[in-house]
Amino acid sequence: MADILIIDDQDRYAELCRRAMPEHRYRGPVRSFRDAAEALGRARGRVDLVLLDVHFDIPDEDLLGFEPGAGPKQLDRLRRTQGLLILQEIRSRYPDLPVILMTSREDVRLEEEDLDSIEYTFFLDDDYVDARSLATLIRGVEDQLRGRESEGPIFWGRSLAMRQIRRRLEVLALGRLPVVLFGPTGTGKSLLARHFVHPRSGRAGQFISVDLATLPQELIAAHLFGSVRGAYTGSVGDRVGAFEAANGGTLFLDEIGNLSPEAQKMLLSVLQEGRVSRLGDLKERSVDVKLVVATNEDLKKRVREGSFRADLYMRLNPAAAVHLPPLRDRGHDLERLIGHAMERALSSPAMAGLLATYRSRHRVQGDAVRVHAGPDVPDDVPGSVLFLFPERSVRLLRAHSWPGNLREFAMTVENAVLFALGELIDAPRTGRSDVVQVRPKLVRDLLSHSPGADPLDEAQGEADTATEQGGWPVKVHVRQASTLNKVAQDCERQYFTRLYLRTRGDFSAMADLLLGDEEHARKVQLRFNQLGLKVRELKELLR
Repeated sequence: MADILIIDDQDRYAELCRRAMPEHRYRGPVRSFRDAAEALGRARGRVDLVLLDVHFDIPDEDLLGFEPGAGPKQLDRLRRTQGLLILQEIRSRYPDLPVILMTSREDVRLEEEDLDSIEYTFFLDDDYVDARSLATLIRGVEDQLRGRESEGPIFWGRSLAMRQIRRRLEVLALGRLPVVLFGPTGTGKSLLARHFVHPRSGRAGQFISVDLATLPQELIAAHLFGSVRGAYTGSVGDRVGAFEAANGGTLFLDEIGNLSPEAQKMLLSVLQEGRVSRLGDLKERSVDVKLVVATNEDLKKRVREGSFRADLYMRLNPAAAVHLPPLRDRGHDLERLIGHAMERALSSPAMAGLLATYRSRHRVQGDAVRVHAGPDVPDDVPGSVLFLFPERSVRLLRAHSWPGNLREFAMTVENAVLFALGELIDAPRTGRSDVVQVRPKLVRDLLSHSPGADPLDEAQGEADTATEQGGWPVKVHVRQASTLNKVAQDCERQYFTRLYLRTRGDFSAMADLLLGDEEHARKVQLRFNQLGLKVRELKELLR
């Protein structure tokens, strides 16, 4: 199911979509760019696709690009190309948001030869549009985007940063130089090495992975370069090292900063000469290996401190290093990531068996699975089970700092599915039996065990109750002041600070939580300023 925003001065496409594809959620139609911008802002990244007309017959002052005193010809051109102007604005603000433009590609070339970018833009000639052609195109766009968003266990999402990383890795995978992956623990460095870099390297050899953090220092050299019998105490036979095993393929060294100075020297020699000598052996063996290394440390700092060789650091090709962002910086992808994590979780035999038991006991036929995160409940689709993450559950996931990044997120979602199914398998169903709701209390329970849990929420029982009632429990410190008003303002300042950090600076989300309406974001920001709170200072805490 897609969340589709319709930008059109008429109702034709909206009626066509709702009639032909009721499984999707529709916003609009909105009649101008101003209304579209407000709708996209309220959606906070939930819109999956925009359906955009080209010709807009709306009041002059609502036209994007309108200037007082414009003549009839200028106004006529603005109306004929309004959709293209809106597209340019959407591209500048939401470069990854897919747009179906209701015109042919040839018309775009005729009208706007300098249109900057048509990536993520799709065309449908509205002279021949009908329900079938529109539905076919929307399904095709969904399939195409799904393929771009995820690739096996890798979730790329739609952010510009992750698209750039993907393109960069595609180029680096083909070269002979090493690839360095920087990033916090759990951001998917090993997945990228195994499932992306190696398959695209064009090498027929094996993928060999070595986690240097798990090996004793005295055994690292033998594990990497091999050894012969008697090379060290306990060496009872010849041993092939990781470099030889990966010859013709890819060698992934995780936590490269764990190498001892001696092992660093040996690694540098192998990279320079393309030859390896087993410990205790004089014979050299040629090796041709695509090397991928990963670390969550600042190797440049380690070089300055003298604990990592400068010549090895430069040999690792730091100029082409790839930095993976933490999950907290990929907020717009979170709701789609829920679906990806769900798909991965349900692919395991144990979870698939649990879901089959649920279907059998509650008489839900078919084998389809849907995932929805948000405030509404989609209509029933026969033969499918709907895993529903309500708005409050999504807020809890958004507010969490995710110190374990993608790894922690995937484990949390899998546990959420496990416990949600477990609670409902034997429970009598009074509502829709196809809906499995992942309740806010369950999400909070799971997140409370994480190192990223909010340390202020100590009274877990009260927190659960408050969350179920729709509130944000926050502990404040009551401090003495000269007046009661100053005491109250200090408490309110603490509360607003915590709320700002939880919503990651989203005043619309704060307004929704406090007043039940995202439209009151300006009111919340005004009160925020009145309390003397500084956005610039608090942003530093979000980094």
